[in-house]
Amino acid sequence: MNKKESKMKTLYEVPDSKEYIDLRLAAGLDQKEELVVKTALSHTIFSVIIRGDASELIGMGRIIGDGGCFFQIVDLIVRPSHQDQEIDDMILYEILGYLGKNAPKDADVIAMADLSHVKFYQKYDFKLVYPDSYGMSKKL
Repeated sequence: MNKKESKMKTLYEVPDSKEYIDLRLAAGLDQKEELVVKTALSHTIFSVIIRGDASELIGMGRIIGDGGCFFQIVDLIVRPSHQDQEIDDMILYEILGYLGKNAPKDADVIAMADLSHVKFYQKYDFKLVYPDSYGMSKKL
């Protein structure tokens, strides 16, 4: 473990809306309005964040859902300058740990990923739903 990694802190908290927006933009994701972000973050079931030695937000992941039958992993984001440090693995490990302790047996855990990240989730036993099911999405 190098010095940079040893100074990282794993915290179980929701970032503030400005930090969240900054992290999204740094990772090349689309802009979201601050009011929309505040609403979204307030509906988080569980959140894990990674902060650097200067308390800057390096990465995050969170769970949304109904708290019983369905849990969706969203916002697994790592700042590009830290993407080669396996921080995404650290975040998903914490999320899965939370689900293992708190989600009911047989709950559905859903993760949507772009094609380049499918193998990342598969190494944690996520399965593609096709051909048994089709996933769909719609932007408003």
